Amino acid sequence: MRTLAGGLLVLLLALSGANSCFADGSIRRLVLAAGANNGGVDRDLLRYAVSDAENFVRVLEEMGGIDPADVLILREPDRRSFNEGLGQLQRRVQAAKRRGDRLEVLVYYSGHADEEGLLLSGETLSYAFLRAQLQTVEADVHIAVLDACASGAITRLKGGSRQQSFLADESFDMRGYAFLTSSSADEAAQESDQIGASFFTHYLVSGMRGAADVTGDGRVTLNEAYQFAFSETLARTTGTIGGAQHPAYDIKMSGTGDVVMTDVRSTTAGLLLAEGLDGRLFVRRGRRHLVAELYKPAGRVIEMGLEPGNYTVSLATGASGSALLAADVALVEGQRIELARADFRALSAEATALRGRLQDEGLKVALSENNNVDIDMGEGYNLSLGLFANTQEEAFRGLQFAWLVNQAKARAGSQISLVGNLAIKDLQGWQATGTVNWSVGAVQGGQVAGALNIAPQVRGWQVAGSSNIVVDIRGWQVASGSNIARRVKGGQFGALNIASTVEGWQVGMVNLSGDISGGQPLGLINYSRTGLFNVNAWRDETGLNGFALSSGSRTFYTSLSVGFFEKSGQRHWATGLGLGLQKTQGALFSALELNQYRITRDVDGGNYRIDVGVNPPNVEVEVGDPKPENYLTRLRLMAGWKMPGGFAGGLSIVGGLSLNMLWTEGGEHLVEPQYGSAQEMGDDVFFWPGFSMGIRMGR
Repeated sequence: MRTLAGGLLVLLLALSGANSCFADGSIRRLVLAAGANNGGVDRDLLRYAVSDAENFVRVLEEMGGIDPADVLILREPDRRSFNEGLGQLQRRVQAAKRRGDRLEVLVYYSGHADEEGLLLSGETLSYAFLRAQLQTVEADVHIAVLDACASGAITRLKGGSRQQSFLADESFDMRGYAFLTSSSADEAAQESDQIGASFFTHYLVSGMRGAADVTGDGRVTLNEAYQFAFSETLARTTGTIGGAQHPAYDIKMSGTGDVVMTDVRSTTAGLLLAEGLDGRLFVRRGRRHLVAELYKPAGRVIEMGLEPGNYTVSLATGASGSALLAADVALVEGQRIELARADFRALSAEATALRGRLQDEGLKVALSENNNVDIDMGEGYNLSLGLFANTQEEAFRGLQFAWLVNQAKARAGSQISLVGNLAIKDLQGWQATGTVNWSVGAVQGGQVAGALNIAPQVRGWQVAGSSNIVVDIRGWQVASGSNIARRVKGGQFGALNIASTVEGWQVGMVNLSGDISGGQPLGLINYSRTGLFNVNAWRDETGLNGFALSSGSRTFYTSLSVGFFEKSGQRHWATGLGLGLQKTQGALFSALELNQYRITRDVDGGNYRIDVGVNPPNVEVEVGDPKPENYLTRLRLMAGWKMPGGFAGGLSIVGGLSLNMLWTEGGEHLVEPQYGSAQEMGDDVFFWPGFSMGIRMGR
């Protein structure tokens, strides 16, 4: 299960002294925590990997005795930044080692993975590499927790197998390593929109805040938190589409002592749930963010450690939990408040409901602190209307509308405005505006802007009047100006297209890419480090001296041509566009090209009659000849040999045969073969076979 290993992360970080895990200053724990919603354009965007990692760290810093200076959090890392994080962790360990501290190192990852390794923005960091890197860190304890799909594959690398869990141990003076994963090698990870987190993380954090303290001593032990989170998660995931999750591990640990995860009494504010309360409790901060969830049995007092602030506590009682109660609590620094049954009020199912049909459908309307009209559509969907600016502080799912600017600081749905849209975190819908869309997090749907779209990842489309800028896109980009992306799995359509990796199409005037091996550019000029790019010079049977720039993928290319020849003492010109297919075998290559040329000649002087008016009529004026035009269609089969020891990208000799069709359109016959004659196929249409020889520079 995805979040099971996430819980183990926090549990293991709590390794500490016999009576209090926070009292022994000689223990130093260093943590590298990474959350990656973006596993690449071919993976669904996760929603809560980053926030889960943040929640882990937050509860440890509040109640687990972790020094914030010893925690390094990576948000949406790619493979390079993750490696840099491992290097920084190594340097911190070396510095702490010189002070003689007992060191415990933990690397935590929440995000996508497969049987080979972690998936970081589409790049794979292998399990073998991760294990090797951790083994180079000189610490007493090495722990890796992988909260991702199929992450159990890492436990197979050194023969890891299921065994009795060491979580039941009471351990302090530990030595060894533990590789813990949230799912087996063939299981999917699960997270929930309803709770806004992965299942196990949600219940783990609830347990660490005091819900798992079954002894009532104010401390949550490793075993208490694990049993609470495991039982709650198993109950919730058994009926989901993904099914129940099973962790895997490769553990080699030894030691004695006690394990205390968190000390509820170390918090600056607390909430005491009185003995008489009985039912399922939901603790929300600011009426929206779900902080903790637990079943509270009668006959036991439970203390929750919380940050100072305003909370709403909901209580579902009765056999089916249908009776809903709520209480508002304001926690201040240094205060502990006891919440009893008398402090709760009954919730009215019809409060804030609209009239008529809207009321029947359960729609609810409220005026937010930012003077937005927020409409609860039911089923987790919301509609927020703002007069000028619409700002959402909490996560929402639905539609955000404003005449000027929309801003969503948490996870957002769709946004519509006249001026601009800004999403601070992931956008699960789309943005539409007259000027600029900017999403700091990933976009699940698309963006439409009159000027500019900016996003780190788009799983859909971008449409802009000027430019689209994105890191990864699975879909397509359309712009009248430029499209810029690191990785494209779909297409780019614009005047200028720029991408590091293309697995799809680039269509535009100029296409630039780092790796086009999995895609195809189609434009006047295409440049890729892995594609064709060469300059050709040749002479053919008409006496045409031609030059062409050919560019494209490894097999398909486009060409721009220009050439000239002399006929009857006059300079003739040819300009053309072409498409080609190439097959390469070592130093030999062959190509099939289809080109269309426009043939013109320099204008001569001459006299002829034109009508310039009626007084006098038919005046004879000396002017230049009208410029004649012919159109030449050429199908050419070529073969080439790349010379050994070539320079400047390679010199090749190229030759070929061609079939030519000339269209004079009733005008003068401008071009014809120097050897033999053209055959007339019909009015103004001529045909002949031809040949060409030349050289090529480039690849």
